[in-house]
Amino acid sequence: MRWLLVSSLVLASCNNGPTRDPADASRIIALEQRVATLEAQLQQATARLDAARREREAAERVIAPTPVAGAAVAPPGPPRRGSPDPATTYNVPLDDSPGLGPSPAPITLVASLQFPEPFTHRVMATLMQLLNDYKRDLRIVVKLHIVHPRMTASSIAACASAYQGALEPMEIAIWDAANDQSMNQGAPSGMRSLDEMELRELARGLRLNLRQYDDDFAACKAGVARDTPVLSKLGQRGVPHFWVNGRPLSGAIPIASFKKVIDEELEIYKADKASGGKLTSYYERLTKNAPTAP
Repeated sequence: MRWLLVSSLVLASCNNGPTRDPADASRIIALEQRVATLEAQLQQATARLDAARREREAAERVIAPTPVAGAAVAPPGPPRRGSPDPATTYNVPLDDSPGLGPSPAPITLVASLQFPEPFTHRVMATLMQLLNDYKRDLRIVVKLHIVHPRMTASSIAACASAYQGALEPMEIAIWDAANDQSMNQGAPSGMRSLDEMELRELARGLRLNLRQYDDDFAACKAGVARDTPVLSKLGQRGVPHFWVNGRPLSGAIPIASFKKVIDEELEIYKADKASGGKLTSYYERLTKNAPTAP
């Protein structure tokens, strides 16, 4: 990739005739260094992706604490005012947001995320494992909820990549690039924001269709404006947040917590199917008359 970019720049410079800007050579060197840095980040992202896949094979198992004999078990308290109730199904619209997994599916998991973000990063492997465990039954729909405005462009880039099935590798590439302290250039330590040009180079390195990526970037940008007030009204305050067939979950929770709700919802779907309900309209029927706020 680097030699293609540099050689094209040199050719363009040669075609301009014998009179050339003396700064051309310096600009080419600077661009070559930038491309080399991006290539290194993509190599790191590939390694991280391989590691994440290995981690899935040893997915976390949550063991409930053994209750003390004879001790009373307190019932769960009511949700905080303004917070969605985990036992309630809410009307969470899907719109044209990107999705992973079969469509339609008995279980629609809306994942409302920001990229990069530590808890989103932690839960990504869990989401991919769920797709593997519920291959025919689960669809994950990706929406954005921007908590830190300087992460807006990188969040939109991840969303755009999801349309091409590349959410996981793009999330890792963004995470690694944002945490590359060598690129901070004197700025305070911590995750840095990525500009649209750098994000597009990450997409190029993942071999995405860049024309489609550009179109989807614009669609995801419009999606942020559309979805933010809807998700806020539903009670979302932070990320990550999830809606399993409209039932809310939040945080980087263990896979067992997801599976408990998914398995409950699968039983509800089976009863609907047995009574003649159609899968193609299931999510719409399930959520159509559901509340849009806690």
